[in-house]
Amino acid sequence: MMGTSQSSSGPGGRSPLVPPWADDEPQKPLPTPPGARFKPFRESLGRFLKTNKQSDLRLALSHYASKGTGGGSLASRRLGSVTNAGATLYGVLSSLAESKVPPDVSIDLDDLKGQPCDIAIDIITRSLATNDGDTDKIRVAMNHALVEALDGIVFFDPTNITDEIIISTMINYLSEAIFLQIVNDAGKRPWTKPDTMTQIAIAENTLMELIKVIVDKNMAPRLKKNTRTFTKQEIKTLQSEVIKIVWREWEGYQ
Repeated sequence: MMGTSQSSSGPGGRSPLVPPWADDEPQKPLPTPPGARFKPFRESLGRFLKTNKQSDLRLALSHYASKGTGGGSLASRRLGSVTNAGATLYGVLSSLAESKVPPDVSIDLDDLKGQPCDIAIDIITRSLATNDGDTDKIRVAMNHALVEALDGIVFFDPTNITDEIIISTMINYLSEAIFLQIVNDAGKRPWTKPDTMTQIAIAENTLMELIKVIVDKNMAPRLKKNTRTFTKQEIKTLQSEVIKIVWREWEGYQ
């Protein structure tokens, strides 16, 4: 299960389009949230979870991108904590590859070297996770991304962090964070529609793959050019731009 153990009903229609802790452009005014803005998205998602019809998924994402979240610009602000933490994660990986640690990160390089990979990943994610309403989502997304990127490596060696590992981590991190945001905004009701756990697993994998394909297509080419040379602001901006592209594509779904 990737994250559908939803116990809450999700945000209400009048909840802020961008919570204060997540907003990386607080100087810009926010529109008034439309009433019941998640309802069409949740209804279509529920049908998709039950039937696995691609048309229902596309309709759900179209509603989610346009009405539920208010478009790509607002979505990138909503995921401001995610992109900021992702920029820190990128900086740590790039520095560790050179046997360094950024000065603003509380990680002891000697504590990481030679550790089993799962323990090293836990140390990294606990050190980088934010302390706000997105803490759990960011920690889960980082852990997922690092587990995927370091698959097959038993003991952690910072000098073995390749460009491919950095690229894989960043793509998986942003993809998983978007997936978890959708799950959170959906609330628990859509996940009660399927008759079996197998249906949920298939639907989850379909949604995750759709997200990852778009993120990969728009992030990988830019990361491959000069993988370790991005500044923190540049990698944050790249993630925000990819989010806007994802939302624009979803808004075009019919």
